[in-house]
Amino acid sequence: MADLEDIVKQGQGLSNKKVKVGGFKFSGASIMGLLALISTLIGSLYGGFLLYQKVESLANLDLGAISSQMKKTSAEVMRINQHADAIKIELKKDMSDLRSSQWNLESKVDGKLQSIDTKITSNETKLDNKLLSVDSKLISYEAKLDGKLQSVDTKLTSYDTKLDRFEIKLDKTKSDLEETIQISLDNPLNY
Repeated sequence: MADLEDIVKQGQGLSNKKVKVGGFKFSGASIMGLLALISTLIGSLYGGFLLYQKVESLANLDLGAISSQMKKTSAEVMRINQHADAIKIELKKDMSDLRSSQWNLESKVDGKLQSIDTKITSNETKLDNKLLSVDSKLISYEAKLDGKLQSVDTKLTSYDTKLDRFEIKLDKTKSDLEETIQISLDNPLNY
């Protein structure tokens, strides 16, 4: 126990002791403060060095390469836009052709139906049984034709819808790209 008391007595007197360095007296707290100040200065110098390296790397950016990439991107967007316009024109032409083909087919079917009706009327007594068969076949054919024409119209409408959505997405992509390009041109240090 006596040894422990001696150690405690030595530790109690330590807080009042001062160290003399170069004519100056320093307490324990002032030495700790001085160490904190020195580490802060060294950390600030290191942070400044890292910041200088980053600024230097930004200063070495190749703006010509960025500009040429932007020109390539703009050219690509224009090419895609022209291609989309060409597809749209072709689809509209195909729709028009399909509608005119449908009209021609309906005209032919109507003409044939009238011809058959005329022949049936003149030979009514002989061909009563055949008339029923022909009429049922024509009705079935018209139903199939109408079904196919409705399917074609549905597909054309779907293609128009898809094309419209594609154009909207293309316009949004173009505007987003132009906005990003403008932001990077306004402040190239952001990126």
